[in-house]
Parts: sequence; C-alpha cells; structure tokens
Amino acid sequence: MDKFGLKALVPLVRQGDPEVASKYDHSMALGADLSSMLHSLGIPRDSKRQAVLATFQSPWAETSRSEVEPTFYIPASFLGIDEVLQSESTPPCFDSVQRDQQRVALFQDETLFYLFYKHPGTVIQELTYLELRKRNWRYHKTLKAWLTKDPTMEPVVSPDGLSERGSYVFFDPQRWEKCQRDFLLFYNAIM
Repeated sequence: MDKFGLKALVPLVRQGDPEVASKYDHSMALGADLSSMLHSLGIPRDSKRQAVLATFQSPWAETSRSEVEPTFYIPASFLGIDEVLQSESTPPCFDSVQRDQQRVALFQDETLFYLFYKHPGTVIQELTYLELRKRNWRYHKTLKAWLTKDPTMEPVVSPDGLSERGSYVFFDPQRWEKCQRDFLLFYNAIM
C-alpha cells in the first residue's frame, strides 16, 4: 500500500482499525472543528450565520489581523472623475479597448500599478502596461518591478552600450511606494 498516498488516508478517515488508530493522530487527516472557539471569538453559538473569518485574526497568536489582511480604501484618483467607473452597484467593466484606453489615461500612476498587479493576463493589464510605458516607466523582468529614470540626473551609458548606471525611481509593490536608488540597468532586462 502507498504509505503517503490517498489509499493510506482511507483508514485514518474511517478510524475503524484500532491498530491504525493507535499509531496515528486522526486530527491531522480530519482537521479540527473550530466551533469550540466561537465563544472565545465573541460569536454566539446559536447564530445562524457565523462570520468566523471576519473576526478570526490568525492561527498564530503573534500575528495581528492588520498584518494578515491590509485595510483597503478607494484611492483619491478614483474620486471626482466622471464616467471612469460605473455606479457603485456595478463593478468597473473594461470591454472596449479604444474607450478604455482613454479612461486608463486619466488614472494616476499608483492606480495604474494597482490595476497592473491586480489583473494579470487581462486586457486591463495590457492597457495599464501601455499607459505606464507612455509615462516613461519600464518593467524590469528580473526584479518584477517598475522603474523610471530620475529626471534630475542623466545616467552614464557603459562603453559596450548594453547598460547604464544612474539614479532610478522604483515602484515597490510590497510597500506600495516609490523609492529612489542608484542602479546598474541592463537594457535586455527591461520591457
């Protein structure tokens, strides 16, 4: 019998064989019932709809909810632009490349980055990519990050013409901010 496959899992789930039951911990195969934790989470047991995930912080006590799930807000660039997004009841829909290109051109850089990273492999990612390129941002394939030249400093091109060293502004998707640093940029690494 396959020791670590699905066939080995069947006796653990059935809990029928006393020999198997004495060797293994069934909770690893069956999982744990979290209903006993409801009271400690402040959720009444008789509640029909138990919103455990809305209050459950993390299985690790040292991790707070704010580290697990960031709070989201509507960026200022979404507000005050008529007809960019539909009404609040219907989500934004990007279905016409020509019209959507004009809409995407109205967004601030941070909103474009959000759409680029949020919708991989879609038309909106392609549209945001094209708009960021128009704004002199380049995507670094190895770092998987966007960068642009610092407008106050001119980079120095290498003698072989394959790279340049200069000051660049990077968009860090982890910290969601622009940061500036000196960098050796190889032209074949950007799109």
